[in-house]
Amino acid sequence: MFNFNEAINDMSLPNKKQFEQYSTDNFEIVFSQDHSLSCRIDEVKAGLQPHSSGQNEQFSVVFACSETQVFEQGVYHVSHPKLGGFELFLVPIFGDDKGVHYEAVFT
Repeated sequence: MFNFNEAINDMSLPNKKQFEQYSTDNFEIVFSQDHSLSCRIDEVKAGLQPHSSGQNEQFSVVFACSETQVFEQGVYHVSHPKLGGFELFLVPIFGDDKGVHYEAVFT
């Protein structure tokens, strides 16, 4: 029988330390077949709950994209040369004439 929680835990998503380590690098986010953007990490924030043994670390990552077109919240493919490719649920949280910021929350 398929266990959704086990599948989520088995996914090899980068952790907070890895995102911080590569925060000056470009990440490619594929928003559609015709549209991918090179974005940078604007912020990596610790979650409100302290991390304890046996629990997943809670944190969020905010990606800054220089294009002003806003894509709706959803699951998008994100890739990095060292971290590889992975799927993240991204939510647009801020936009202006310089670009849009998208947030991924890890719990």
